[in-house]
Amino acid sequence: MQISQIRTFLEVAETGSILKSATHLHITQSTASSRIQQLEQELNQKLFIRSHSGVKLSPAGQRFHPYAIRLLQTWQQAHQEVGLPDGFKGLFSLAIQATVWNSFSRPWIRWMKKNAPDYVLRVEADWSQSMLHNLLDGYLDIALTSVPQTLPGIKVENLIEDNLILVSSTPSSLTESLGQNYIYVDWGPYFNQQHSLNFNNISTPTLTVGLSDLALQIITHEGGSAYLPVRSVEGLIESKSLYRVEGAPSFKIPLYLMYPEKHYNLELLELGLKGIREISNNIKTTS
Repeated sequence: MQISQIRTFLEVAETGSILKSATHLHITQSTASSRIQQLEQELNQKLFIRSHSGVKLSPAGQRFHPYAIRLLQTWQQAHQEVGLPDGFKGLFSLAIQATVWNSFSRPWIRWMKKNAPDYVLRVEADWSQSMLHNLLDGYLDIALTSVPQTLPGIKVENLIEDNLILVSSTPSSLTESLGQNYIYVDWGPYFNQQHSLNFNNISTPTLTVGLSDLALQIITHEGGSAYLPVRSVEGLIESKSLYRVEGAPSFKIPLYLMYPEKHYNLELLELGLKGIREISNNIKTTS
C-alpha cells in the first residue's frame, strides 16, 4: 500500500470523479484509476461503485474511509517529524476550538517559543469531533474543546467557563437585537441547545459564524448583535461602543483540556499544558 494510493482514494471519495481527482492531483486519469485498482486488489474489496454519473463509496469503501484519513495524517506527521530543521528536537501540536482561537493561539505560541524554543509547533483551529479522532490517534498532543468525550487513555480537565451575553452595536430591545442584524455564533452543541430553548420563535439568523472574534469585528464595524464572552466586551460596554441587551439570558460555556495519559515526552506535555493553564488564569483574572 502506497501513500499515493491513499491520497487518490480520498480525493476520489471527495470529488466523486476519477477525472476531477486526477486533475487535482496533477496526474493522468489512467494513473488515478490504476492506483484505485491496486488498492482494491490489496484490500480484496471494491471500494467504489461506478456509474455513468460518477463514482461513490461502496460499503467497504465507507468502512475504509476513516482509516485512510488516519493513515494519511500519520504519514504527514511522520514526514514532519523526520524532516525537522536542524537543531529541533521534535514536533508538538495543539488544536483549539475555533470559537476561542484568538484567546489561546497567539499567547500559547509565545509561551512555547519562550519555554520550548527547540520544538516545532503545529497549531490548528478545529471542531470537536475531528479533534478527538486526531487526539486519540496521536496526531495531536493537546486539544481544547467545549464538547469533551470519555475516551480510553485520554484525560479531560475542566479549564475555564465563558459567560456569554447578548450585546448590540446600538441600545436595542431583545426583540430588535434578535432581528435581521443578529449574528449567530456557533459555540457548540450545549449553546445551540440552550439558545433553541430560550429563543424557539425567532427566525433563522441570516448570518452564522464559527469565530467569536469575527462576530465582534462585524458588529463593531458594521453594526448588529451577537452572543459574546463578557471578557471580550466589558471594555467596549464601558466605553459605550457596545451595549448589553437588557432582558437577554446569559449562557455559560465550559472549555476543556484533553490530552493523553501516556505521552512520549511527559515533560514537554506538562510544559504545553502549563502554558494553556496560565493563559486561562490570565483570562479569569481579567474577566
